[in-house]
Amino acid sequence: MAEELNYVTVKFASHSTPNDTVIYEDVRNELEQWPQQHHAEEKCGDEEEIYDDVRSKELPCSVSHILQENLSKISLHTPATLAAYVLSVLCVIIISVIIPLTLHMNSILAEQHRRNINLTAQTEYMRAELEQMSEQAQNLSRERDQLNRAMGQVIQLDNFPVVDYCPQKVLSLCKPCRNGWLQFGSKCYLFVHYTYYAHWKTWEGSVNDCRQLNARLLLIESQEEQEFVTNHTAYYNDDKHGYWIGLTKDAITENWKWNDGRDLTLAFWEKEIYYYENRCALTTKSLTSKSLHNWSKAKCDMRNRYICQTHAITWPDPH
Repeated sequence: MAEELNYVTVKFASHSTPNDTVIYEDVRNELEQWPQQHHAEEKCGDEEEIYDDVRSKELPCSVSHILQENLSKISLHTPATLAAYVLSVLCVIIISVIIPLTLHMNSILAEQHRRNINLTAQTEYMRAELEQMSEQAQNLSRERDQLNRAMGQVIQLDNFPVVDYCPQKVLSLCKPCRNGWLQFGSKCYLFVHYTYYAHWKTWEGSVNDCRQLNARLLLIESQEEQEFVTNHTAYYNDDKHGYWIGLTKDAITENWKWNDGRDLTLAFWEKEIYYYENRCALTTKSLTSKSLHNWSKAKCDMRNRYICQTHAITWPDPH
């Protein structure tokens, strides 16, 4: 027997207010048997299902509930949401710009740091070069001053024996004193140690010999100089002989003076012997005494050894 289905359209109407919501949640289908008078028709094998009991369950109506749901849906489109979205987009854009700029700035700073290191190294090198040049300039200035002093001393000499001071006429080989002369301080000394009487000189002859050598007879100006002279003289012949020094008695004032015109201020007399004719001074050497007071007075025509003295020439330092 074929089953016949009947579809019935059911319309629901709500008698509540327009804002009320009716929720239909329970629909039950029941098979209702037809009345007894229709049982005869069932024998034909036809069955019908009739749904006539439809029950609805109505939820209570709540305006605040509806508004809350609507607001939750509308909130996605509020200005705050749009602003947050725009800000997020701007943040992404800014970050995408800042990161490359940061990397570029880091590379620039690294390059600048490298250049600063190179510049510092170059500055230190230039400073060292400048100090070296300054030192060289000072050395040249010092050599110039020494050369000027040397030239000033040379031009005072009537006859300058170049070879005696500068072997092979080479400036770097120049010496403060000539061959055979001894240097003490800023002076050069020639101790004439002639052995034979014929080579000995009077006081005046000693002055002339020293003058021919561009020098003068000895002048003593300090105790250290007197000690130096004493250490380089020798005893010879007898106690009365010694070495002429440039000290004489002035004929007018009767005062002892050096042969450059200066008065005697520092004396090393051995003993006082008042003989009018003893008007020239000697430095003697005793076999028994090492005293620095070894000057004696003698006749000026007595023949003795002598000591010449001149200024040492200050040549530029070859180093």
